[in-house]
Amino acid sequence: MHRTRALIAVLLVWVLACANPAAAATRAELDQHRDKAAAARKKAEEADALAKRLAGEVRALEAEIEALQKQADALDPKIAKAASRTNALRREVAELRAETDALQTEIDETQAELETQRQLLAQRVQSTYKQGTWFYFDVLLGSQDFGDLIARTELVSRVIEANNDAAEDLSATRESLAKTKVKLDRSLKAAAMKKREAEAVENELRRLRNARQAAADQCEATQNRKAELMADSKRNAARLRALAEEEEAESRRIAAELYGTGSGYFGGVMAWPVPSSHRITSPYGWRICPFHGRELHPGIDIGRATAGGPSLQGAAIVAAGDGTVIYAGYRGGYGNTVMIDHGNGVVTLYAHQASGGIRVNTGQQVSRGDRIGTVGSTGNSTGPHLHFEVRVNGTPKDPMGYM
Repeated sequence: MHRTRALIAVLLVWVLACANPAAAATRAELDQHRDKAAAARKKAEEADALAKRLAGEVRALEAEIEALQKQADALDPKIAKAASRTNALRREVAELRAETDALQTEIDETQAELETQRQLLAQRVQSTYKQGTWFYFDVLLGSQDFGDLIARTELVSRVIEANNDAAEDLSATRESLAKTKVKLDRSLKAAAMKKREAEAVENELRRLRNARQAAADQCEATQNRKAELMADSKRNAARLRALAEEEEAESRRIAAELYGTGSGYFGGVMAWPVPSSHRITSPYGWRICPFHGRELHPGIDIGRATAGGPSLQGAAIVAAGDGTVIYAGYRGGYGNTVMIDHGNGVVTLYAHQASGGIRVNTGQQVSRGDRIGTVGSTGNSTGPHLHFEVRVNGTPKDPMGYM
């Protein structure tokens, strides 16, 4: 029965080719298109991969920008605190410098006073030494009368007291000078310590400011990179739209190629095309396509057996029913595709097969359940799966009505 159908199909093609040369020209154009589509396969796959990569990089850059901005913002209060501390330390250092300058002036004046007192005391000591030890007794014994003695005694007492006072003043001045020097030494040490602290805080302030500037610069660079990626994404989106339009055009060409007046009858129930998985990831009908928005999904997508389970890459694809292979090759957005004519205008289509995974040739007879290919992700595909269609006279039908 199958051989008879195949023979009739071959005879019809031969008759139509002879009767209508334009049909042969159309077939040649289709062949030429398939060759061009095969050459563009790698570019299509690269465009898809680039779209995914760019989207991931943009999301990563957005997170990085947010982190850098938070890092820069977190440095602001530290910078403000360091700047305030720097200003306070500068004022303290200035006050200590003024204090040390005043102390140094006081020391210089005290040193001069000490020198004056030292010279005065030296003169008194020298004068007393020259006059001798008995000078004061001679003065007292030389009194003319009692009144003169009293006067001379008062004079001697004043001289002795003046000498003692000079000695005491000299000692007090020396003590004051020593204390002032100690105070100056402390002030100088405090000033040096504050200066070192101020320098450390200023260095930390510069480090914080440099760190914030670096974060801001990196944030700006990341923003620029994101803008570049967004521009690349837009260009890539245009390429993907072109690929989607190519896929839609390919679907129309398939419809035109398969157009006929068959009854659409299929005897029995079709075999499930992917024995290792019965999970439908995208049913027949209207959907939002990741490549070109809202569209009529003309078939069903069969993905991995369970969500999060092993990939379906490399899984066997079998013929849904008996028939003749009328196409086995690359078809634009469908990627590697096999089409089987089951008669009466009914054709099944198996798309996105793995590179080198097709197991049949055009014109080959197949039976229900025969392996015809391998699950892959060629063409406009977001991951390994089988896109399965049932067409009647070129028009897509819900495959579930035949399973």
